[in-house]
Parts: sequence; C-alpha cells; structure tokens
Amino acid sequence: MRILALIVLMFLSLYADTMTPKQLHVLQTVRDVAKSIPDKNGKTYENTVSAICLTESSAGKNTIGDYKYKKSLTKASLGPMQIKVSTARHVSQNVKKLRWLNNLSDIQLAGRLLGDIKLSAQVATHYLILLQNQRKEHFYAISGYNGGMINRPYYNRVMKNMDVVNHLISLGKLS
Repeated sequence: MRILALIVLMFLSLYADTMTPKQLHVLQTVRDVAKSIPDKNGKTYENTVSAICLTESSAGKNTIGDYKYKKSLTKASLGPMQIKVSTARHVSQNVKKLRWLNNLSDIQLAGRLLGDIKLSAQVATHYLILLQNQRKEHFYAISGYNGGMINRPYYNRVMKNMDVVNHLISLGKLS
C-alpha cells in the first residue's frame, strides 16, 4: 500500500511540475471565479471546477473539443471548461446574472466562451451548481457535467485531477 501511495505521489509531482504558467493562470482564474459563486447553502466548488478544467481542457491547453470537420464551431465544446453554446444558453435561462448571454448570437457566444476564461468558469460553476441541486449527489452532478447520468470513467478522471489540484495547492502554486 505504501508503494502505491509513493507512486501516486511521484506522478502528482511530475504532473504538477509540467504545468505551464499559462495553465496555472487558467486554473487560478477558474478557482477565483468558482470561489465567488456559492450554492444556496453557501458552499463553493473551486476544487471540483478546477479538476473539471484539468479533465476537460488540460487547464486551457485544448480549448476546442467535440469539433467535427465542416460542422459549425457553435456545436463544439469550447474554452477551458469545454462549454457548449447550448449549455451556456441553458445556464443563462436559469441564472439571472447570465441572462445577458441571451442577447448574443451563437457565434458571438462561442467566441466569448473560447476567449474569456472568467465567463467560461462562471457558466461552468453555475452549471455544476444546477446539476448539484437537481441530482443531489456529487457523483451524479459531476457525471452530468460530461453529458450523462452515470459516467464513472469521467468521474474517476475528475477525482484523479482533484488530487492534482490538491497537490498544486499544497505546493503553493494555487490558492
């Protein structure tokens, strides 16, 4: 058991040391935004949202996902949090502070999701809170972020990245 723990620790150290300053900036921005958005009980989800950011885009390294050649960019998962335009629209219908997104065209919204880390993090955090309120259990909320009710492989990847986030915090690279 100690050997396994040592291997995990070595992996975390290697991964934490390979993070670029830009990735650390993206993660810190995502954390700062998530800390400012509590759920109805006052709980914030900065660690979860940070782990999702690592899982979805390697902390902003891969900002376009699910893109199919000759399809509209507005159908892809975009930005550091890999938000689809349709998901952003869903969140904007349920979160008063984000209703202004309804005034943007799909192309404008896609551009904002791609280029605005804070907006991506706001939408993602509110989306996670909506899922948490709807599904109650954290496992189902995290699974839902990736488009399913039960998505154990995705949940497990997020939990592994939660360890990376906690390690980065312990090293003082994130606050």
